[in-house]
Amino acid sequence: MIRGLTIAVAVAGATLALAPSAAADPGPMYPDNPGHYPTDVPGMRYDASLGAPCDNYQLFTFGRGPGGETEACHYIPNQWPPVDTGFWVSSYPIQGVKDIGSPCESPKMAAQAPDGRPMVCLGAQGWQPGTLTGAGFFPG
Repeated sequence: MIRGLTIAVAVAGATLALAPSAAADPGPMYPDNPGHYPTDVPGMRYDASLGAPCDNYQLFTFGRGPGGETEACHYIPNQWPPVDTGFWVSSYPIQGVKDIGSPCESPKMAAQAPDGRPMVCLGAQGWQPGTLTGAGFFPG
């Protein structure tokens, strides 16, 4: 009798212990499944997170963060304490791969050159390699 009761309690305990882990998998945290947008570029990173370190700050600098927002890996020179990595920052919406100097629809958009360099729309000048920050345009 006691052995049967012990087995029943053990089975019930195991069932309760395993049930929450099976029910706790609701799927992805962000429902839009980032990673396959029509404007994504070659070399795009899909594990970007604002402020997190990154190492692709020269070529193929774009990534998608949680929820699909466009981010870019930027290296900040002369920072203190000194570090040798870049950091993910917010970026203008990416418009795919574009040729340097080709016309662009409107400012405040980003693109990638065929060789992987980041570009920004400069209105009448078209797509130009470089980055645009709060401190201005930095040719790339």
